[in-house]
Amino acid sequence: EAAGAVFLPAAGCRDGSDVGSVQGCGSYWSATEYNSNIAYSLYFYSDEAYMYSGNRYYGHSVRLVKNL
Repeated sequence: EAAGAVFLPAAGCRDGSDVGSVQGCGSYWSATEYNSNIAYSLYFYSDEAYMYSGNRYYGHSVRLVKNL
């Protein structure tokens, strides 16, 4: 973190009311909105990571990050 890296814990992934894969995957909202119902998010699992857009009612984690 001192070198500018961002730590994103594998807080698990939620599907409806079920939370699974804690310490195995994570999904985080981006500040970028696609439209009023959809926003972008980051998803990672094991050695894969990608961005996607999804309905804002999904329960992704939020992590405050400051631009330097």
